[in-house]
Amino acid sequence: MINEFQTLFFTCKLLDIELPGKELGAFIVEENAQFLVLHLEITNITNEILTMYKDDFMITFDEDGPFEAENNFGVKYQLKDEYALKPQEEIHGCLVFIISSSAKKIKLSYTEYFDDESEGKTYKLKYKIG
Repeated sequence: MINEFQTLFFTCKLLDIELPGKELGAFIVEENAQFLVLHLEITNITNEILTMYKDDFMITFDEDGPFEAENNFGVKYQLKDEYALKPQEEIHGCLVFIISSSAKKIKLSYTEYFDDESEGKTYKLKYKIG
């Protein structure tokens, strides 16, 4: 199972896929939905401070999407909307998504965007769930 990709700036490793169901803390999703929590390890591989954004990572399920991660649900280690990594720094955090309760496949993707607004490569990790 491939669970890691490396861009020009960082490595991203998927450590765990959690499907907590319809409830996450004090939050409950509608009948045909469920929470998906992806636990990640992100490492800055540059010699510069790297600014990252929660919305850099998108999820697609059963060809629906892509969707951005949800706002903060108060989940321990949930990645902030924006965070900075020092050179060679590694962080562990998670992203929370809401997906269909019938989803069978998920795809986590990251697309490189540069300062001049050009688009680079898209990296994808695909998994079967449920």
